[in-house]
Amino acid sequence: MQHYTSVEYVLVRLAPGAPLVDHHDLKDAGGNVVTIGTASMIFALAFFDSPEYEQYFRIRLEKRLTAISIRRISFLMWQPSTATYTAKGRKTPPNLKEVGLSTIKNCLFKVAVEEHDCFAVWTPKSRRIKTTYLDEQVGDDRIPRSDYDDNIVSYYKVAKASPFPSQSFLAYYHVLEYHFLRVAEDLLHHRLTAMLNDPKFKPSRNGLDKLISAVRGQDARSDETEMLRNVLNRYVQETDLIEFINRVESMVGEKLYTKKRKIFGEPLEINPREGHALSNAASVLKHVRNAIVHSSDRYNRDECHIPLSGSEETIEEFIPLVRYFAERVIYGTAT
Repeated sequence: MQHYTSVEYVLVRLAPGAPLVDHHDLKDAGGNVVTIGTASMIFALAFFDSPEYEQYFRIRLEKRLTAISIRRISFLMWQPSTATYTAKGRKTPPNLKEVGLSTIKNCLFKVAVEEHDCFAVWTPKSRRIKTTYLDEQVGDDRIPRSDYDDNIVSYYKVAKASPFPSQSFLAYYHVLEYHFLRVAEDLLHHRLTAMLNDPKFKPSRNGLDKLISAVRGQDARSDETEMLRNVLNRYVQETDLIEFINRVESMVGEKLYTKKRKIFGEPLEINPREGHALSNAASVLKHVRNAIVHSSDRYNRDECHIPLSGSEETIEEFIPLVRYFAERVIYGTAT
């Protein structure tokens, strides 16, 4: 919101819980001021008078009005945390919004370093899917019959609780990654067992060379994408995956996974046919993971993820898919 010599931006707190100090005032030598705290009443009244308020009232207030006994006018107002840049003087600067936003971002970094209070400037986004609740099933009150692996359950809980799609995706991916070596070694054990139990096998030079070749071949093939593919093949039925993808795309009303599109610089898709779906899914998940992890400047901007940017929305679209795989791995490794 712009008002004469000040510009006010909505903030989102990145860390849970409120700090001891919830208000920050910063000034420079020129007399310009940045204020971080509860939104001004001017902001609240402007929002109250805007077309956006109708949706806010329907989502946030309508049901609550009948549940409270004391109603104040202030209850109807929306006063989020904001940062306000106020330029010195009476004349509105021509580049108030640009200078104000840049100055506010610099101040937010200073507050994060010195006050341990982390904010980001809020930007609206189009939420086509509510990834937190998509494909939720109605629970019951029965105690689980299985024991789940504590370590991978911890990754799952971090993923489910993270407010950042990128961090949530990585935590879900860690559930899959946790079993890379175990599944690879299990495959090698089966191959070696078949060779050693063959009645024709002899511990001769030729026989031992075949064993060594099998071990080396396994090591040569064990790149991360293949290891991920092996884990998915081990714990997920491909027909179930295809059914899940079709259900998600039906709920969203868009070919979210099965239509080829550019994702972090690469055209990718998941072919919803047996023999292709699991392999394609492994390639897509690995590519998204690389975009999150690799932030080197040798990559183009569209090839890597920048936290708190629009690429969070791209990653959010793949949360249902990686969560589906993580849950199947947890179920498959339970006892």
